[in-house]
Amino acid sequence: MIGFHPYHHAKATPDKPALIMAEGGQRLSFKELDERSNQIAHALRTAGLNPGDTIALLAENSLAFFEVCWAAQRSGLYYVCISTRLTGPEAAYILSDSGASLFIASASLSGVAKDAGAEAGVPVAWSIDGTIDGFTELAPHMTQFPATPIVDEAAGTDMLYSSGTTGRPKGIRPPLERGTRSMKTPFLDRSRAHSAASRATPSTCPPRRSIMPHR
Repeated sequence: MIGFHPYHHAKATPDKPALIMAEGGQRLSFKELDERSNQIAHALRTAGLNPGDTIALLAENSLAFFEVCWAAQRSGLYYVCISTRLTGPEAAYILSDSGASLFIASASLSGVAKDAGAEAGVPVAWSIDGTIDGFTELAPHMTQFPATPIVDEAAGTDMLYSSGTTGRPKGIRPPLERGTRSMKTPFLDRSRAHSAASRATPSTCPPRRSIMPHR
């Protein structure tokens, strides 16, 4: 049985859709997901991110969001999804608490992103799906990097935050697993679980139910 890792599917069925956006119907093939996540992984390494480091995302549902998550997944990084419902100071707290070395935000959330980034003082900031003042736009930036895997590919994972009912949200940082292309996929596993949950259920990360893995 082939795992979900894009590498395997890019070899077997490169043109098959890996992702289909429910609202707009935008598609991303397994070949595109594999190549773009590789390019972003190279960009992450060039930005100084090494296995065990942390990035944070404040992003709307989009194909670019999933590309970044896979890049982090295959780079041995922790990736923190910040709820789009938070204010600037609330998002800044998670940026600081998680120790994120890179902040990635959707252009549509520029107001909160700029406030949070300035307060937390994250050293590197990228934007997806458009531009944000003071952030490097990822789409043109990543094109300078190769679409082949980084030499030190390693398994990363997502870092979730509790609801904070007894105080401020607390991060849950699980140990990283060994392996690369046989790695488990916690992000996908939680995506599937979330898609079956009620639409009224709050999510710690940006709602993932609009990104449906194509089987």
